[in-house]
Amino acid sequence: MAGVHGLKGALKLRADAATATTDPAVIIALGEVEIGGTRRRVLEAGRLKGQILLRLEGIATRDQAEALIGREVRGEAGRFPPLPPGEFYWFQVLGLPVLQAADGAFLGYLQEIIPTPGHDVYVVRAGGKELLLPAVEEVITEINLAAGWIKAVPPPGLLEAYAH
Repeated sequence: MAGVHGLKGALKLRADAATATTDPAVIIALGEVEIGGTRRRVLEAGRLKGQILLRLEGIATRDQAEALIGREVRGEAGRFPPLPPGEFYWFQVLGLPVLQAADGAFLGYLQEIIPTPGHDVYVVRAGGKELLLPAVEEVITEINLAAGWIKAVPPPGLLEAYAH
């Protein structure tokens, strides 16, 4: 929970690496979310300056909303609406091992996703090394949730640059 909006308990959510979605329609489709250990029915969800503006049942004042700042908002995984083929929620891919498409060599685990205006950037970490991969079809060639891996073709020279 990033903050509050107005006096009637509206909450502001921002996208970060743990966020499953930045689409208010998905939040509405969930029907309910958990925040602060309590399940609450979603009354409204909309967009406000790159954040989601959320109104929940039982949160009707600014003070009630402010008490939730910093808390994680969670939705039950099974309630998320299906996405078109080739699209995934962040929670589905975070933590997966990333392998080189050519030879299956382990590159690291997808630890963070950085949203940018052009495309997301996948932060892959192994040991003390960090690899930043653009989340575009030419680089992220396959995501297999059933097998639990991501295959990537790092841009030429990228692995060598990170080897030092």
